[in-house]
Amino acid sequence: MEILLKVLELFALDWKRIFKSKAASLLMLALLVIPSLYCWFNVWALWDPYTNTSDLKVAVYSADKTAHFQGKDVAIGKQLVGQLKKNDKLGWTFVDSEAEVKRGVQSGKYYAGIYVPENFSSQLLSFVDGKVRKPKLEYYVNEKINAIAPKLTATGASTLQATIGSKFQSTVATTLMGTFNKAGVDLDNNLPMLRRFASLVLDSNEQLPELDSYVEAAQDLQTKMPAIKTKVAQVNSFMGYLPEVNRLAQKVVGANSYLPAVEDAGQMASVVQEKLPEIQTAGQQIKMVDSDWGQLEQTLNKAIKTSKNGLIVLQQVDKTLPAITAAGKNAQDSVGVAQDEIIPAVEKTLPQVQKTVGVGLTMLTNLNDGLAANTTRANQYLSQLQADPDSQAARAGLNNLLAQNQTNLTNGAQTANGLANALQALQRAYDGLNPKTGQPAFTADITRLQNIAKALTGAATHARNAQSLLDKADLTDVQKQLGAIGDAATQFADLNRQLQNSQLPTRVTRFNTTFKQLLNSTSTTLKQLNTKVIPQLPALLGNTESVVQTAIGFMTKYQQQLPAVHQELHDANVMLNGNMGKITSGVNTAVDLYQNDYPTLKGKLQTATGLIQNDLPGLESQLTSDVALMNAKLPVAEKALTQANDLIESDWPLIRTGIQKGAKAIKQGERSVDFDKLIVLLKRDAGKEADFLAKPVELKTKSFYAIPTYGSASAPFYTALCMWVGGLLLSSILSTDFILSDKQHKRYGTKTRFSGRFLTFAVIGLLQALIVALGNMFLIHTYVASPVAFVVASLFLDLMFMGILYALVALFGNVGKGLGIIILVLSISGAGGNFPIQLSGKFFQMINPWLPFTYGVNLLRETVGGIYWPNMWVDIAVLAAYGVLFFLLGLFLKKPLEPFMTRVHENAKKSMIVH
Repeated sequence: MEILLKVLELFALDWKRIFKSKAASLLMLALLVIPSLYCWFNVWALWDPYTNTSDLKVAVYSADKTAHFQGKDVAIGKQLVGQLKKNDKLGWTFVDSEAEVKRGVQSGKYYAGIYVPENFSSQLLSFVDGKVRKPKLEYYVNEKINAIAPKLTATGASTLQATIGSKFQSTVATTLMGTFNKAGVDLDNNLPMLRRFASLVLDSNEQLPELDSYVEAAQDLQTKMPAIKTKVAQVNSFMGYLPEVNRLAQKVVGANSYLPAVEDAGQMASVVQEKLPEIQTAGQQIKMVDSDWGQLEQTLNKAIKTSKNGLIVLQQVDKTLPAITAAGKNAQDSVGVAQDEIIPAVEKTLPQVQKTVGVGLTMLTNLNDGLAANTTRANQYLSQLQADPDSQAARAGLNNLLAQNQTNLTNGAQTANGLANALQALQRAYDGLNPKTGQPAFTADITRLQNIAKALTGAATHARNAQSLLDKADLTDVQKQLGAIGDAATQFADLNRQLQNSQLPTRVTRFNTTFKQLLNSTSTTLKQLNTKVIPQLPALLGNTESVVQTAIGFMTKYQQQLPAVHQELHDANVMLNGNMGKITSGVNTAVDLYQNDYPTLKGKLQTATGLIQNDLPGLESQLTSDVALMNAKLPVAEKALTQANDLIESDWPLIRTGIQKGAKAIKQGERSVDFDKLIVLLKRDAGKEADFLAKPVELKTKSFYAIPTYGSASAPFYTALCMWVGGLLLSSILSTDFILSDKQHKRYGTKTRFSGRFLTFAVIGLLQALIVALGNMFLIHTYVASPVAFVVASLFLDLMFMGILYALVALFGNVGKGLGIIILVLSISGAGGNFPIQLSGKFFQMINPWLPFTYGVNLLRETVGGIYWPNMWVDIAVLAAYGVLFFLLGLFLKKPLEPFMTRVHENAKKSMIVH
């Protein structure tokens, strides 16, 4: 692990030094791109050379003279020139003499030339008279202009020769088969026509009963023609109703579109049916509340009156508090002052504190219930706004709800704070008289109330923020604020539940009883009352008054709303309980319909909709077309039927008698002559027979791993070549050794330095490979069957090549670079990059399996043309063996060979030429 960290340190040092120097950075950038340019320019130049052969100029001159064959003029040379003018495979150039052909080819103006001699047609037709003389085409070629061009033009000449031979064979065969055909046609025109006529008469005689039935059917149809015309008129009348049919059909389709809503309503009805007992129970509860509403109003009025009386008591005590305080400080008789003024004032306050705690907790509970409901409604309004940002009703509802929440939350926070402070003052006053009580009685309750106040204050802030953000187009921030209110509501609900479970009012009652006993105890002194109790009374009274005033405000607000709420509750009671039987019956009926009849109705409606949408347009179109055709053809049919009946009545008896007499005569005088086989033989298809004689064998070609362009096919070779060239450039410019201080030399060993610098070479090589691979596909658009495999194979190949080159240069320096160049030179010819290795010499065939370049090119070809995995795994294995072997040799031989190679390099530098 330590060695790996040191290797990475050196790797990082390399890149720091590169980026520190602008020149080095630019040089690195050039090293990344230049090898790819080598590949791209070569592939681009050779993209598809065989489609540009029309630019290879080939001179053509025909001196052929017209020959005569069977009374016809035959000018094959002229026909040949005409065919070449239509051919664009080569740049055929037609000149005026043989000398111009020769001179143009010798000068290099034309790559090749073809001369058709004057006796070409006559010698080609010598086959007819038996004195065969093969005609000759004279072909001239200039082979010094280019190595490939003579091969292309020679292929054109050979193709021309084969075409002439094929045409000649086809012409001869067509002539012979045409003569045979003519003989067969003549025979067929004289005898077979007669035999067909005789056969027709005999067949007609045998089918006279069937013909008689047709005659009767025609006569019967003539009598039914008026009824048919009436039916046709009815059909035309029906066609006028097609728009109405389409309108009704669209209503069916529209009804089908409501099926999801109907299904939702059915499901809701099922849910409501399950909830009917709960609805009935709720109806009874509403009825009970409606009937007891007067008692509720009395209770609320009484609570308001009691709270106001309590507030008056608190205010009276509060007004007398300064006088009590002064009397306590100036009094000489401590017992009299305590019993007459201070203790009665405190005793008046304690019951009001107890009542205030109960009222305050009730307010907090009501606020908790209301906050949960308001939070749900606020989220509903927000969902409506998100679905329809222009909904003013949803925006106004949410705004009003947030304002209401803000007021309620602020009042709730004030109530919680007031209760907390009142309990705290009460606790302090008691503890002042009885300091040995231990754990204060209301510590946990005070903490809960303070936390409630904090939570409600925060929720009020979020409500205010949400209200200010409501006019913005993006409601995401409003949703966040509502989420924060919900979190605060959850915290408030938990704390409020703890308060309710703590039985705080009962405990305050017991506490007050104990407090009164302590006040009246003989051990209580005037000094204790002055210093411990009286200082707490302002806070106790002030906070209690605050809570009571808030409670009175809430109850007064509810008292004002009671008439409207009572009316709504009464209306709900009348509507729900007065119609409970109808509601129950309606829900049960709807559920029964949904569960029993709806599936059948749904299936029928969907089937009808499918028929209307898929089949009705075609049926309508076909019906319209058929009716139009019927209307057009009916008069023609009526006329033809009338003419047929006229023929039947006037001529059919004579025709029938003639058929019977003719058949009898043919049977008596008929002779058997078998000309059928002869006619079949002579009447065969002359074109097919001639084509078979000219081309008896047809070649069917199937291509595996097809690559559309020559450039794409040569891309693997040039890609591998550019990777090797990139590695050579890199090893020529970058040093394989580190320049380090003495201290660094001691820290980093030879193997560490070797590995660290290899990482730099490898990363640059991988970037070169990635650039050339992606450039091939997306810049020059070469064909790649497996793009991902091509990129991965390129990265793998470059890594293996870099392992070989880096090891050679690291071990042998300039000698290693020379070895890399030698491998490159041998690979260009011996790796089978452009031509099959079997076309090269024995030496190159011998070294081919030992060159890493061979397997690199084959690996990339697999990804370009199509992967054949057995071959690809062999290529991967051999390349991995080469790369790993050379890397390990460099890693372990670097240090042993370093002294020797240092002496070799120093000796070479003495020449003043080698660096």
